[in-house]
Order: sequence, then structure tokens, then C-alpha cells
Amino acid sequence: MHELDSLTISEERLEDCRDVIEPELLDLIERAIRSGFSREEVLIAISELTAEDFATAVNSPSVH
Repeated sequence: MHELDSLTISEERLEDCRDVIEPELLDLIERAIRSGFSREEVLIAISELTAEDFATAVNSPSVH
């Protein structure tokens, strides 16, 4: 189990969720690379967007 303040997620559900998300994420990365961005640029952009969304979801300050 992962716990962050009041957010608890089971390892099994997290793994299931990753299985659902991964194919589309890999496709998104490849499309952005084909659009002319480097892998590093794409991963940083995804990381920043994810951090912003996560901060909103758990009502914590954004790290970006």
C-alpha cells in the first residue's frame, strides 16, 4: 500500500492502473517525438503536467 496523507492506493490497483495507462502513454510519447520534440522534453512536460494534476488531486502545493 502507498499512503500519502489521506490517500491510500493498493499495490494491485496501482499495477492494474499502470497496465491500462501504459500503452496510451507510450503512444503519446512517440507522437510527441514524431512532432519534433526530444524524448527528454516530452518526459519533462508529462512530469510537470502530472505533478500539477496530482497536486490538485491531493490538495498539496505543486512542485513545478
